[in-house]
This record gives sequence, structure tokens and C-alpha cells, in this order.
Amino acid sequence: MTTESLRVFRGAAGLSALLSRATGLDASALARFSERDDMFVDVFVTTPFECIAARRVEARASRDGAVVAAADLLAALRANASEVGRARDPNWPGALPPEGGFIQRDLVPVSVARSLADEGRSLARQFSGPLGPPASLLNQTVLTADTESADPVEIPMRMIFTCTSLGLIPGFDAPVDVPRHLRVSTAGRWVRLDAPFGSVYRSTKLGPFL
Repeated sequence: MTTESLRVFRGAAGLSALLSRATGLDASALARFSERDDMFVDVFVTTPFECIAARRVEARASRDGAVVAAADLLAALRANASEVGRARDPNWPGALPPEGGFIQRDLVPVSVARSLADEGRSLARQFSGPLGPPASLLNQTVLTADTESADPVEIPMRMIFTCTSLGLIPGFDAPVDVPRHLRVSTAGRWVRLDAPFGSVYRSTKLGPFL
């Protein structure tokens, strides 16, 4: 049995906050390491919204592509430990987005995203069943970016839900130096929302991650 490790030098608090919210949404959430260079690792986390979220930390992973339980990683961070549990690579639901090639398409004020999420939560409370918000609500396009181009970007409610549920959008009391916008980028079939406290990705074809 392979035991993975992640030695975090900077950014542990932010990653812990992301993992805490992700495991609160889904106790079986997974985390996957993607090494960017000798100093940084992107930690991707699954969500119940058919989107994946990521946060970059200054760290060293046991290996590129390792998958662990998000709950195990969170427990290790809280204990200031580097061993983060056994490898769970076969459980990851598909491919990761590409490392590069993303083109910025638009900037959206976070106030717009927060307003959309508030409206969506209100609708979800009214219409949700035992399995959570209905797919029709999550799939609804609530924001269209780069509208003047020949290929505008449609943002579904599930991406906005992911941003707000994971705490990636700053509240009103956040420091003034925290950005107050979402950056919309695309690369092929992938759409990315960069929020001040993390990024959300969704594949527009062949299911959520494939």
C-alpha cells in the first residue's frame, strides 16, 4: 500500500479552508496533486457539482498525479504532518484540465457571482429533492462572458455554486487588497473561473472531467 505525502511550505491555511468546505459538501471528496515546477503544486478537489476546484500551494508532493482522500489530506494539514494517506488513483473521475493554453475571455465582478449564487440558493431551497438541487437548476446558464465574440462563454449555475460553496469568493469584510473579480478563461473544452481564493474548472463535453 502506497502512502502519499505533501510537504507544504506556504499556503497550508488556504488549502485547509478549501478542503474543509469540500469535505463538508462530500465526505468522500478526493484530492489530486499536480506539480507545476520544483516549488509549487496545484491541489485539485472533486465536488458534487460536476466541477473540480483547485488551489496552488508552495509544496513538494510525493509524486505528480497522486490522488488521496481530501479528508486524509485535511487531517494531515491540521496535524502539521506530511504523510497524507494511501493512494487512491483509480478513484479519480477523469482527466485534469491542461496545465497551459488557457485564454482569458472576460472579467466578472464578484458581486455579480455572489448575487447569482444567492438567487440560486433560494431556488434550490424551494425545489431541491433528496439528492440536492435539480440538474435543471445546476445546468442553467446564468452568466454569459465575452458576449461580443463569435464564441461566447456560457457559465452554468453549477460553476457559480462551486465558487460560493467552497468559499472562493471574498466576503464584504475581506481586505481591500483582495481582488473583487472572477476571471473567465477557456482552453478547448475546459472553462475555468479564477476566483480570489481558488479556481473552478468544468469540461463542457463528455461529462464533468473526461
